Amino acid sequence: MPVESESTGGEGTGLTSVDLGPADLADGELREATAAGLSLVVARTGDNYVAFETWCTHDECPLSDGWLEGEAIRCACHGALFSLVDGSALEGPAIDPIAVVTASVTTDRRVVADLSTLRS
Repeated sequence: MPVESESTGGEGTGLTSVDLGPADLADGELREATAAGLSLVVARTGDNYVAFETWCTHDECPLSDGWLEGEAIRCACHGALFSLVDGSALEGPAIDPIAVVTASVTTDRRVVADLSTLRS
């Protein structure tokens, strides 16, 4: 179930950080989240969390149906592979990158995305 989040920035402050829900994912697990009107997928890779756009740039399949391969996400529909470091398409059929945003875990175990780091 997607997590609806609220900004930690506040109106007029230039939204930068958004709460993407509890940091309770198992290694390799994915979860959908909505933040600041963006549909994102949150993933845990080892001790790190990352957030990226929901839709594959090849055929708009949901990347939340895919699986992690190290620091990359594999689309379940046609097998495109995207870097979770910079969003680049590592293997086709996709050519265009996905948007990736830096995420971190707060002291109270919440995943927070820094939208100022949005890369696509």
